[in-house]
Amino acid sequence: MTRLDLQFRIAQLIKKYLRNNLSPEENRELQNWLNDDENNRQLFNKITNEETLNKELLFFNELSLDKARQLVAAKTWEITKVVPIKSNTKYWRYVVAAAVIVAGFFAIYQYSMKSGSDRESVKTTTEKPFITPGGNKATLQLADGSVIVLDSAANGNLTSQGNVKVIKLDGKLTYNSSNNRSEAVYNTIKTPRGGQYQLVLADGSQVWLNAASSIRFPVDFTEKVRKVEITGEAYFEIKKDAAKPFIVTIPGKGQVEVLGTHFNINAYDDENTLNTTLIEGSVKFIADNGESVKLKPGQQAQLSSSVSVLNDADIDKIIAWKTGWFNFDRADITTIMRQVSRWYDVEVVYEGQVSKKTFSGIVSRSQQIAEVLKIMEKAGVKFRIEGKKITVLR
Repeated sequence: MTRLDLQFRIAQLIKKYLRNNLSPEENRELQNWLNDDENNRQLFNKITNEETLNKELLFFNELSLDKARQLVAAKTWEITKVVPIKSNTKYWRYVVAAAVIVAGFFAIYQYSMKSGSDRESVKTTTEKPFITPGGNKATLQLADGSVIVLDSAANGNLTSQGNVKVIKLDGKLTYNSSNNRSEAVYNTIKTPRGGQYQLVLADGSQVWLNAASSIRFPVDFTEKVRKVEITGEAYFEIKKDAAKPFIVTIPGKGQVEVLGTHFNINAYDDENTLNTTLIEGSVKFIADNGESVKLKPGQQAQLSSSVSVLNDADIDKIIAWKTGWFNFDRADITTIMRQVSRWYDVEVVYEGQVSKKTFSGIVSRSQQIAEVLKIMEKAGVKFRIEGKKITVLR
């Protein structure tokens, strides 16, 4: 692949990034390019900056890829400034993005022709810190105490635990049982801040772990009750088995009893309440203080000092993280920044009095952190970013 071919390949990947439709393989390809050179990161920041996309618009008029390559190679590309088009804003944003990407890679072409001393001077320019969103990251602790880093482990048959094969495939861990029963053996999956992971248990039940969460589980369900233990946040889709109830324990807080159902548990220690939200089926939440409640679909059990029930829970907002989104509906700044802190693995501090304003917006979790902060910046909240520390200003 020639240098120019590579430049256009990366341009295509960034365009797909802006439209949130990168495949896992394409995402890795883009991340490898970003990690190769700090100048790549700086150009990426500039190209994907919303202010740039709003100000710069190039008319392609069905411009072919070959024609675009000729323009870049001939160094004749110019950026035409026009009045932003108001109608069909989403569509035109992608047109703008595509145009600016090609123009931006004209800059790459010029940069690639510079001398080594010129490149060094570029590296010293001041740019906004590059804070990457989270991804499929986790560790697996086996029964013998050994630990496997899942994000760096190869796909395929990872290990065996008793009569159960453990198979990894692109952010998902599957436990395949041979049905030869043995004594209970437990594994633990932990996601770091900035991580997430999916698990298929030996009975076929599925679990999605959010950032800074964990699940301890038997590699095979040999007992009369299927029992797991979690911290943080997890979404469950449980295989129905009337003979074997499924129990999720939240240490020091309570447990959820189910047969076959879909539900979400948010049990982060830094949240004000423990929330169990039922999407489908039926569950019973039992607090350690003895209080209990049965939930119907659309209800949420909330535990603080006592147990209460929210009848019309916003399901889309609650499980947005599982489908790759931030979904804020009249959320205060501290609620938003707790999610930001966990997903982008950043420290958040507040300078002065914390705003009491509430904010609403939906942003892809694959976007740069700036896209999330803009929800609040439009209402006058300011931020200072220093490395991986974000200061909320007033």
